[in-house]
Amino acid sequence: MKKKCENPNGLQNMATIVDSQTRKSVKFNSLEKAKLHLKSKGYRFRQAFNMKEDRSMIYQGRFGWVKLSSSKGFLNKTSMEQGTVWNIVKI
Repeated sequence: MKKKCENPNGLQNMATIVDSQTRKSVKFNSLEKAKLHLKSKGYRFRQAFNMKEDRSMIYQGRFGWVKLSSSKGFLNKTSMEQGTVWNIVKI
């Protein structure tokens, strides 16, 4: 039989662990669509990191920080076309 956690910090830590397991990234095929999505959600551009193929940008909003990064992957689920895919991940 499991006991409920009585430590208030323990409950907060469990919420953080559950949140990190359910965090999903949003994927886009073009940079313009990703930027438009972030702007519609109220995020503002803060910083860019570019090194050869690795491109990433940091945006800040009222709900926290997000990272927009590029990676090579499949453009959609039904075809085998590969290209640059932009991922938005909450930091």
